[in-house]
Amino acid sequence: MNPCKTSIIIPCYKAVSTLRRAVESALEGAPADVELLLVDDGSPDATGALCDELAAGDARITALHRPNGGAGAARNTGLDAARGDWVLFLDADDELLPGLWQALAALPSTDEDLILFGLLRASDPQHEVVAPVAEGRYEGLAALQDSLPFLLFDSGLLAAPYPKLFRRSTIGALRFEESLKINEDVLFNILFLQKTTAIYCLRGVYYKQNDVGDGSLSRSLRGDLLDAETVTRPALEQLLRQNGLDPAPYLHTSRVRAALNQYGLLTGCHGAMPFGQRRALFARILADRDARAALTDRLHRDPNRLLAVPYRIGVTCRWPGFLAAYTLAKQRFL
Repeated sequence: MNPCKTSIIIPCYKAVSTLRRAVESALEGAPADVELLLVDDGSPDATGALCDELAAGDARITALHRPNGGAGAARNTGLDAARGDWVLFLDADDELLPGLWQALAALPSTDEDLILFGLLRASDPQHEVVAPVAEGRYEGLAALQDSLPFLLFDSGLLAAPYPKLFRRSTIGALRFEESLKINEDVLFNILFLQKTTAIYCLRGVYYKQNDVGDGSLSRSLRGDLLDAETVTRPALEQLLRQNGLDPAPYLHTSRVRAALNQYGLLTGCHGAMPFGQRRALFARILADRDARAALTDRLHRDPNRLLAVPYRIGVTCRWPGFLAAYTLAKQRFL
């Protein structure tokens, strides 16, 4: 890729302990014409002051401050200020890994709208890297063929705002939906892909997702995953049809995975959630025949067979109240 300016956008909220590391990782080996936008999202701690300190120490860094509005709103503030030909989103608790800038500099001048690369998750005890398909250019989603489910669902590489570079001219007026508290990044990516004609996949792994903190989705009890999936589903269907793909198997996977993830949060995370809300969520999950079948299969394969018995009873008998009561009791006494 010929040398050109890249805008790195880091939304910052209560990030005092990790922001400096993220900034250093982003600028290591970076070209002189990169710009790094730190968007302080109304942090109540010293994050805003740290943004100003970092900006004062490096001309490539700009500190922006806005009232608290969430990660999507902060990314939008960064997009409004970005001047680069490419945009790269980096979370304040994550890191870029060495080699990205060298790999980008080695690419030929391209007209792709998206450059995708690999990801390492801190939560993976095996430190297994999640890398995209074979390196090269892909004309539309259909060219990804059998790798598309992996990229959309198994790895989330196409669904997350990272690890990738977006061509800013293709982003245009597209912004993150600030009214959404979850999946606003998934919706942004789907809508961007609707405008995308070609993708370039880098084989290298250049992003580390530090997803073991208390704010990680896998560790936080919340009840909006099912609703969030229904918001993104129409856009996903349009994207697939636009690329000449049958949307049915993808929409099935999207719906079932949302149900399994919501079930996992309800049964595995501590947090305040009233009995009535728990019961309603379990009822929605159990009403979905495909989700119920997937849960039954998962529970039958659970190595902790004795501990899985109450869940198997609740799912088999379709007793949402039983599951809600059991998870509340387990949280209180175990």
